Amino acid sequence: LGLDQRLHRTELVDDQVGRMVDALVETGQLENTMIIFMSDHGETLGDHGLIQKGCRFYEGLVRVPLIISWPEKVLSGVENDALVELRDIAPMLLSLAGVDLPDWVDAPSLWPLLTGEKAPEEHRDFVRCEYYNALDMQDNTFATMFRDERYKLIVYHGHNLGEFYDLLQDPHEFSNLWDDQEHQAKKLELIQRSFDASMLAMDKGSPRIGPM
Repeated sequence: LGLDQRLHRTELVDDQVGRMVDALVETGQLENTMIIFMSDHGETLGDHGLIQKGCRFYEGLVRVPLIISWPEKVLSGVENDALVELRDIAPMLLSLAGVDLPDWVDAPSLWPLLTGEKAPEEHRDFVRCEYYNALDMQDNTFATMFRDERYKLIVYHGHNLGEFYDLLQDPHEFSNLWDDQEHQAKKLELIQRSFDASMLAMDKGSPRIGPM
C-alpha cells in the first residue's frame, strides 16, 4: 500500500472506533465498558529500507499500540512505559470476569498497572517475540526476540545469525553488536535468559497424577 492508502486506512480505523464509543455513550454503557485498542504488529513503512510487516523485530514492528480505557476504574491520561506482552491482557480479563486462572496461564495481569498498584518496572523484566519464516531460506527460519529495558537480542535459529542492540545508546537499531567483541558477555547473558524463557514458556502437558 502507498502512503496515502495507509493514511486513509488509519483514518478509517479512527472513525470506526469513534462510532463504537459514540454508541456506548448513547446507550449509557460507556462507564461499564473497558475499551482495549491494540495491534498484533506494526509496519516498517520504509524503516531500515523495509516495507510492510514481519521478518524482523525492530521497535516499529514489535512496539505496538495498547490503549485501555475504563472511566473511573483505571487511570486516565497516563502513558506507561512498562514492558508488556499482549498475552498479559487475558489474565486481566479473566480475573475481572471472576474466572479462575488456569494453571497454564503464566502471564501477569495488566490490572495493577492500570490502577497504579504496581510501578512500570515491577510488571516484567523482559518481553519475548517469536516469528516463523523470518528469512528467505528453505527451512523457513524460526527466529526469537528477547528484550529487556535496555538490550534487544534476536536469534535466527540454526544459522549462527543474530542481532544485538543497545537501545539506550542506539534507540533506532542501526548498530548491530552481534559480533562486537566488547559485547559478547552481555550477548551470552541474554542468550541464556532467552533460552530459559523459551523453555519455561513451553506447554508442559497435563498435570502428573502418578507417583514421582
